[in-house]
Amino acid sequence: MKHQLLHYNKVQFFLFAHCTFLIVHCALKAIPPVLRSFSKDNNAQLCLHLKEIYMRTFFIYLFVFNGLLVFAQSPDPMNFFPSAVGNVWEYSGQWGGREEIYKDSVDQNGLIHLFYKYDDYYPPYITYKIDTTNHIVYYTPYFLNWLYYKLDADTGDHWMVRPETPSEQRLEALVIAKYPFIYFGRQTTFMEIKYFELQRGDTVINENAWPRFVEVLAEGIGEIMYIDQEGGGPYKFLEGCIINGDTLGTITSIDENMISVNSFALFQNYPNPFNPITTIEYKLSESGNVKLIIYSLLGEEIAVLVNEFQAAGIHSIKFDASSAVGDLPSGIYIYRLSAGENYTAKKMLLLK
Repeated sequence: MKHQLLHYNKVQFFLFAHCTFLIVHCALKAIPPVLRSFSKDNNAQLCLHLKEIYMRTFFIYLFVFNGLLVFAQSPDPMNFFPSAVGNVWEYSGQWGGREEIYKDSVDQNGLIHLFYKYDDYYPPYITYKIDTTNHIVYYTPYFLNWLYYKLDADTGDHWMVRPETPSEQRLEALVIAKYPFIYFGRQTTFMEIKYFELQRGDTVINENAWPRFVEVLAEGIGEIMYIDQEGGGPYKFLEGCIINGDTLGTITSIDENMISVNSFALFQNYPNPFNPITTIEYKLSESGNVKLIIYSLLGEEIAVLVNEFQAAGIHSIKFDASSAVGDLPSGIYIYRLSAGENYTAKKMLLLK
């Protein structure tokens, strides 16, 4: 609640400052004729100008606070997750990159299936399913079917994202704040959702629940931030987007974003999250000695997947977490590719 009030106070301060500026500006414009009238000792004219100042002030307050009232109205829940084909989001941070909806379809139950492109990689799976009737978004790559977002939820609402299983703890989502904000120069509403892993046997969030991550959605924009509760954050921060043809923020041109045939690149593993096998693809711009190594978040070496001379081109290799040294627990792992003077790394999520 303290966090929510802080955001409200920021917005109220902005509106108060803006309103005060308008009033002072209006008053200063009206004062010169008032002073001229007063110097002529024309009381009737003085009253007229004072009345003009009062009326301008009244209408400015009416305009500003009427705008605040309209701004505070509940947005269309589906606007928190813009789902048109061609929408693009570009993020900075450790999990940054370009995301684009390149295809959609509708199943026999009326659910909308969304296919996402990540940089220049087209995953062969449905990323999200949308139930527009109940304002629900499911996260569905491969074996997952998480109830990820309830777009009509309000502050304090919570829901089960995934059930408890023999290999996984129950994941619960909680809307911790929902408030008006100005983003990319646009009036919008923020929704902050915090995700918790519950202790086995628990069905509600309590003091024993383990906070995993926070996502922030903006009405009319989509996801703007991903904060990992373990490693700090944000891991993803929205720099720009194209929503229904409108460009907000900073967007890299498609030509600049394309990876050339002769470039060095490491692609996102798939599936991700995975259990226990995933595939890692990479592209070498020239032949040379190549290393591909898996690390924990603490920098401990988990497995050496590649350590040999390889020709230029695209390569792929599978990583089997069950065959790694020790019994790897669920969590985030880093895979790092190096070839000559080139190196890069990405993160992957093991979910048992």
